[in-house]
Amino acid sequence: MNLANLARLRDEDLAGQASTAQARALMESIVSEERAPARVAPARRTRRALALGAVAVGLGVALAIGVGLPGNGPAARYANAAVSIERATDYFSVTVTDPAAAPGRFEEAFRAVGLNVTVKVIPVPPHEVGRLIGPVVPEGFRGPGSIGVQYVAPCAAAFCGKVWLPAHYSGRVVIGIGRAAAPGEPYADDIVDPPTAEALDGYRSHGRTVAEVRDELRRRGLKVGYRLYWTIPDGGFFDQGVTADRIEDGWVVEGSRHSSSDTVDLYVVPGPEAGPAPDPMTVYKDKPHWYDPED
Repeated sequence: MNLANLARLRDEDLAGQASTAQARALMESIVSEERAPARVAPARRTRRALALGAVAVGLGVALAIGVGLPGNGPAARYANAAVSIERATDYFSVTVTDPAAAPGRFEEAFRAVGLNVTVKVIPVPPHEVGRLIGPVVPEGFRGPGSIGVQYVAPCAAAFCGKVWLPAHYSGRVVIGIGRAAAPGEPYADDIVDPPTAEALDGYRSHGRTVAEVRDELRRRGLKVGYRLYWTIPDGGFFDQGVTADRIEDGWVVEGSRHSSSDTVDLYVVPGPEAGPAPDPMTVYKDKPHWYDPED
């Protein structure tokens, strides 16, 4: 589900411009990240835009170091062997130095600077190993302020970036640290923009039929997954994972992404035979997420 687009539904519903189901979907979902590629300065925000301060990236050290440690309130900056964090007015600068460290070392650092963060190690594509994924707020972020993440380059560590969270935010936040996925293991789900998502080098899936793209995937020895790409009247969208029997060969592909090392998911525009769009909140609840609480 594209949560950034659903974010607009909340604000519009408050103004009386969106359906109850759409607003409910938004209010209970996660307003999360927009991950920018390396060397791209702007980071899209899920709420109001905030002015950027200077980049402040620290280096991880072998021993935990803190300034203004919790005994005197949240630290302004904190570092251990896994990660270093520095708190600015509107964001936190984060440098991941040891992505293989235990999640507790990351949680220690985030909590030292005043954030209630749970860290999970999650399977990701090779180019995202060691990167920070998130933040997400499972109970729904309602502000004030904004949340998001932006990569910073150049970076001599596994990850350098800015994490936007209100400095005194007390809600539960979940952050992922990317690890290499095993062959065929599903990647942690990500927020993508299907019209611009392309999984295959030298091949554009957008605008082609399902049959055409499926043949190309099979030619390359890849498996196929399917997601219905439902649009929302305000211009937003959400996606719904479905089985192959729900898809017609002549339907049009909006985009594609690797869902594992050997599988590509196609985002497919539903044809008339698909019937009405489901409730976005029902789709969201039925789908497992990497940030769900563990049993």
